[in-house]
Amino acid sequence: MSEAKPPRKTKKNALAHRYVDMWAFMGVHPTNIEFLQRLKMADDRQFGANMDVCGTVSEKDLKNGTWEKAYLVGIRTDAWNPSEDQQQARLKTLQNEREVQLRKQIKSSGPLSSKQMERWQKKLVRDPIMRMQPRDLESRRLVMKLFRTTSERMRWTGTIEEMVTREIHNSLGSRRAVLTFATILNQHGYLTLLQENHRTFRIPSIFTFCYCHEKSGRLWYVNIKRKWISIGADFTVEAEGRKIGEIDGALIGFGYNAHVCVYEPELAGDNQFLDLLTLFAASVGYQGEMRRSVKKRLSASRRGLAGQQIVEAEEFLLLTNPRKAA
Repeated sequence: MSEAKPPRKTKKNALAHRYVDMWAFMGVHPTNIEFLQRLKMADDRQFGANMDVCGTVSEKDLKNGTWEKAYLVGIRTDAWNPSEDQQQARLKTLQNEREVQLRKQIKSSGPLSSKQMERWQKKLVRDPIMRMQPRDLESRRLVMKLFRTTSERMRWTGTIEEMVTREIHNSLGSRRAVLTFATILNQHGYLTLLQENHRTFRIPSIFTFCYCHEKSGRLWYVNIKRKWISIGADFTVEAEGRKIGEIDGALIGFGYNAHVCVYEPELAGDNQFLDLLTLFAASVGYQGEMRRSVKKRLSASRRGLAGQQIVEAEEFLLLTNPRKAA
């Protein structure tokens, strides 16, 4: 792609430097249509029909100081903003399952008698899930993908996915809405989980994860700490008791611009680690809405409405036991 205009800030000591430019209104961004068409023509099954382009990432050549707009960020719109028809279909599935559950509470199998049928009908009328409307269903989930792009081709480099199931049980335990992400990186053998942690008397977010540097076989235990005082959403990246990077950003609505810098030589030379931090930075502008979604799910869980928790098949696959016998 063409060379990008250099961002306004530079980090002199950075050994790797990227600039994440997330769009506030991706549907009306002037370059969205062009990027979307290129991705749909790309030979990459990672970009599906339900994805939209929501940002770009530029990378700095530290030798000559130039910037290249080298990556695109895509979001799964069907998961983030499900349509009314999708919500209606999901609700119908839930209610069908609920009908079966309520029927089995009366009789485990076989036809119901007239009196049993009457009891079942009364249960259906009073049941909160059967009385739900599509707008009451909370099914929002963030799925973002990063694509490396050149004039010749585009290829997928990584995905960050919201893990709703872990968010609910962690939030119930900490009594605060906390986020969880799973990151899958191209050619990387391990799933990386990023967990937001609750610490008493500390309001700014702290995310932690364990990253395997495959070339050296070394495990890095990394903290991403949001700064107490900052103009935008700024984070310090720490490991082994020292600062190894930072995310220096500004937050405006869903638009988020951020410099992603790494100072640790081993990790600065690892594109997969840089992709992981880039994907996290791309998610920051969406995290406020994600927490509101988690709070709605928590409220439903506390009221005993576990049926309102929509879990996608893709998330269930991430929960699969890898040691289960075939």
